[in-house]
Amino acid sequence: MNSMWNRIAVIVLLICISTLSMSCFIFERASDHYKAGNELYSQNEWDKAIEAYTKAISMDSNQPFFYINRALTYNQIGEYDLAIADCTRAINKKSNISLAYTTRASAYNEKGQYQLALADSLKAIELNPKIALGYINKGWALYGLGEFRASILACTDGIAAEPTRAMAYIFRAMNYNEMGNYENALDDCNKAIEIDPTLPLAYVNRAWVYNQTAVYEKAIEDCNTAISLDPRIATAYVNHAWAQTARGNYDLAIDDCNNAIRLNPNLPQAYTQRAWAYFEKYPYDFSKDWWQMGMDDCNKAIELNPKSALAYNMRARGYILKEEYRLAIADATKAMDLSSEFALPDITRAWAFNDLHLWDLAIEDCNFAIAKNPKLSAAWANRAWAYNGKGMYDKALSDINEAIRLQYDFAWAYFTRAIIHKNLHNYEQTKSDIELCLQYTTDVKLIEAARALSATL
Repeated sequence: MNSMWNRIAVIVLLICISTLSMSCFIFERASDHYKAGNELYSQNEWDKAIEAYTKAISMDSNQPFFYINRALTYNQIGEYDLAIADCTRAINKKSNISLAYTTRASAYNEKGQYQLALADSLKAIELNPKIALGYINKGWALYGLGEFRASILACTDGIAAEPTRAMAYIFRAMNYNEMGNYENALDDCNKAIEIDPTLPLAYVNRAWVYNQTAVYEKAIEDCNTAISLDPRIATAYVNHAWAQTARGNYDLAIDDCNNAIRLNPNLPQAYTQRAWAYFEKYPYDFSKDWWQMGMDDCNKAIELNPKSALAYNMRARGYILKEEYRLAIADATKAMDLSSEFALPDITRAWAFNDLHLWDLAIEDCNFAIAKNPKLSAAWANRAWAYNGKGMYDKALSDINEAIRLQYDFAWAYFTRAIIHKNLHNYEQTKSDIELCLQYTTDVKLIEAARALSATL
């Protein structure tokens, strides 16, 4: 009798164990954690999504999509090296998944490793010619390499593959912006916002358009919107800093750049933007060696991205401040070589030539800048200065009027026009322009120069 009850007890125990094991199987499968991770990802719960994907990987390390989706999440929180490592693991397990290459390309692009990003993008497109993300990352990489026209074509291919992919419009807008085609850039930003009004980068890029066209209040408004949508988007702080620097709020700009660097210490633009603010403080604030701090930031940006034309151009501006014109011209020329479609280095080199009274060389560089981007007021202003130096006052006046038309609060342009009017013996206009110069500047040296000019009337 006892033997029978013992057998029954054993059978019951086995059934319980079997039921418990089946329950664990049902509720603790790797795929369940993977699906939970996907749900958390869709809710922007990045840390929890990573935990779920990591649990799935611990239970089944042979599934490439577990790594790919964790890499996508790492990209969202700026952990680009971890994303690259996960994509590489996925590719080693299965080498023909296009999403693994586009995800790794995104991480490479974020790190400024554009050649690696381009190679991965081309591989993704080879595997799947209809993958919009492949074209978008290709466009991003080409943009980073200064190949703006080729990038526009890649982004347009992305739009053809998927017309509702907002990121394709955003990256195409970036290229239009660089080429001075602000109308198309603004149209593409607006289209991206229409498609997805919650996409922070769309507002960041529209802010960039507004910065380029000196509409700084709207730039600040769009940056604030982007930050409210995602406080971790470093480029929003960089564009906010741009607008603040242009308005003379250098300390606020530096704070913005510090935030950007805290969020993404590998973002070259954050260092070049902070360098600009440092250089602006250098002529009148002697509390720190702002010039050296600016040069250090330029060097850091170049270290992060040796192909950054923007960083070389900013360092050239720093050399001009110290009247080291040979080094300034070399850096501006390097920036031109890195990106033949980038107009700012032509203006910077023209600035150096103007300081050296090499008027014809300055005019030639301004001509190139205007041909590339006719809406850069500094190109017209620098050419006006050169024409004035040559005694060609009518041409100088025409150019400086265009510079002011493009940027109404351009203090140095008013100062330049005041000098031209004085040379033309238009003394009332000279006085008026000096007043406008003083109204729009906080630059101590420019204020001193304007008052000195006024004293000669």
